[in-house]
Amino acid sequence: MRILSRSLCLIADVHGNASALEAVLKDAAKAGCTDYLSVGDIVKRGPRPQECVDLLRQVKTKSWVMGNHEKTYHDMLADHDPHTQGVKRIMEIILNAYDCFYLNDLTYQWLANLPYLQICQFEGLKIAIMHALPNKPWGNETNPRSDQVNFDQMLAQSTADVAVYGHTHKQLMRYSTQDRLVINPGSVGMPTTSGTWQHNNLAQYTILKLTDSNILSVEFRRVAYDIEPEIMMAQKRNLPYGELYCDLLRTGEYTYSIEKIAEYNQRHQYDSITDFKEYFAWKK
Repeated sequence: MRILSRSLCLIADVHGNASALEAVLKDAAKAGCTDYLSVGDIVKRGPRPQECVDLLRQVKTKSWVMGNHEKTYHDMLADHDPHTQGVKRIMEIILNAYDCFYLNDLTYQWLANLPYLQICQFEGLKIAIMHALPNKPWGNETNPRSDQVNFDQMLAQSTADVAVYGHTHKQLMRYSTQDRLVINPGSVGMPTTSGTWQHNNLAQYTILKLTDSNILSVEFRRVAYDIEPEIMMAQKRNLPYGELYCDLLRTGEYTYSIEKIAEYNQRHQYDSITDFKEYFAWKK
């Protein structure tokens, strides 16, 4: 009997960090990965959104779903109410304007209209790919310590065998109450979050090895990479909130606190900004 074997590279939360993504893709190719799946939040906060999309297209990535950061593209273009408020709302407006400038128009529109959920099939195995939950790419329901019922939601309306999600920036493997596998590959470009005890600036991803309709292994990987080109690009492009971004890369410590964002906004006189379209028109 012929046994088919595939190695899936699971990629989440790149956040515009092309240096980290390049290191992950190189490591994945060396490990023999045959297929690539993206779990959203390809963009925002890092300096090279278009380059990150292009890198994923080069490896013929098979899944493209909307993350909460791509969702802000959609909301601001459609004049929908934002999910973020206060000083973080101001940051979203400014970073969206930055990304809109560095993404080509077609890519920006395409990212703003990605689906929340995609089902991919590899031989006899179905994988449900989402950023947070099937019906929304945001929220805190699927943090690693959340209730089991929240993880069951990922597969409740699906015949998929596996759920892959991102958003929390924490590598995780657990099971639904129906014994279906749930995986979070961690974050490629920003592997730390608020409240994280262990500081970390290694690029994270996961390899899922399959044979026919069976799972052989789940391998969490962390890759060291040279952060200096990323920092230099952030400085060269005058990335908004760039000092917070560069400090995060250097230290592995979460830097986007409300207090630091508020101080940055005040120092740069961003406090009065309320509208993405008006701000971007003014910047142009």
